[in-house]
Amino acid sequence: MTLAFRHREIPDSPLAKWDARWKLAAVLVAVCGVAAIDHLAPAAIALALGVALLAMARLPVKWIRYRLGLFALAALPFLLVLPFTLEGEGWNLGPVRISERGLVAGLAVFCRCLAIGCFALVLVGTAPLHHTLAAAHKLKVPGLLVQLTLLAYRYAFLLADEFRRQRTAMCTRGYRVRATQHSYRALGHATGAVFVRGAVRAENVATAMRCRGFDGTFHTLRTFRTTFSDMISFVALVVAITALVLWDRI
Repeated sequence: MTLAFRHREIPDSPLAKWDARWKLAAVLVAVCGVAAIDHLAPAAIALALGVALLAMARLPVKWIRYRLGLFALAALPFLLVLPFTLEGEGWNLGPVRISERGLVAGLAVFCRCLAIGCFALVLVGTAPLHHTLAAAHKLKVPGLLVQLTLLAYRYAFLLADEFRRQRTAMCTRGYRVRATQHSYRALGHATGAVFVRGAVRAENVATAMRCRGFDGTFHTLRTFRTTFSDMISFVALVVAITALVLWDRI
């Protein structure tokens, strides 16, 4: 077993060279600001800003499209429900009435969700996760929280591999997923076995870490160096988001 982290290759871009501490702080401010926006026009501008940052990051289009699709899927219920539930002026389509206010509100939620997704993809797509978490620790995030996040990230892949091996073993023995009591019982036993193995492995890893002198303190070999362009980029993004929030409130 290896504890090496899995992360995709980071494309060379200005955002990849941005100091991870400043980038993390700027993205957190941007996400909080976008979440506070209520109206459609500022939300659409925030989405355009997020898309522009993704273009600057030079991330693969397929990688972006799939993950933004998940954010769009999460916001889709608001776009489908609000136009038919909020009162106000609108249009009648037979027995169904579409509210203009509800449609605008649904589009605003949809744009906000996609904008937050764009900023999140910029954060995770322009630096390995363990570099970002090391930057979070430098920003005074508790080391215990950083350690737990790193281990959870690593073991998510490990448990997925374990479940795939378990599934392959079951299929070679003739197991097929069917809507029967026996099939559900076998699947439950397999899932339980995966989690039991994961718990045993976690205890072994914890023992090995204590034997190597682990005391709960987060250590990293990653070095950070602030440049003038890092500060300018941080100020530019924060000012842009602040302007959008003020525009939304005014």
